Amino acid sequence: MRLRFALLFSLAACSTVVMAAQAPYYLWQGKDRTVCAQTSPGKGWIRVSNAFVKADCSI
Repeated sequence: MRLRFALLFSLAACSTVVMAAQAPYYLWQGKDRTVCAQTSPGKGWIRVSNAFVKADCSI
């Protein structure tokens, strides 16, 4: 019983610690347009800004 309680307590304690941070968004510029994305949209795109929090690159 003690082992089961210790295992459940350890699992519950560890599950609250493991949280991933949100990936940042960047403003990318191509030949004819600019997009906001977390990763490069493809070959030829240049990152033109620092990290943003929102998906529309407003903040």
